[in-house]
Amino acid sequence: MDPTQFLNGRGTELYGGRFAPVGTKGVYLANSDAGASSEVLARKNRLGGASQISLDKYPRIVFAIDVELERVVSLVRKPRNASLASIREKSLDDDLAFSQDVGKFLANAGVQGLLFKSRVGSGVNLLIFPDNCAPDQLKVQKLDETIETLKKIVTAYKP
Repeated sequence: MDPTQFLNGRGTELYGGRFAPVGTKGVYLANSDAGASSEVLARKNRLGGASQISLDKYPRIVFAIDVELERVVSLVRKPRNASLASIREKSLDDDLAFSQDVGKFLANAGVQGLLFKSRVGSGVNLLIFPDNCAPDQLKVQKLDETIETLKKIVTAYKP
């Protein structure tokens, strides 16, 4: 994995996820380290267990991202409108098909980000559609330090 490509959405494009069908670029962020870890564990379990996920698909490093978006939809709080509330509830169901249709619609409408409540913890997640963002709207904080940390991990890990 090229550390300068953390935010390109390629993993989601290949494997999909909640609100992002296969073929849709997306970057998933959590509002805490614990939230990110819970989400990764839930993803592994949903895909069939730890043995089916390799470290190259889920690197074990956490870092901060600066995000400056203009068009964001939030599904964190239950809407007052019954139709919107229904969409929110169906989107957070275990079956990802409905949420993927919602995400595809939002991405095609030019939405840059989607906030949603974690299904596995108390946190909030942000799905970013990088194709709808300018390059300067997403930045890894302390990128040089992050790259150095990754180099140390790669050097220490020799299969």
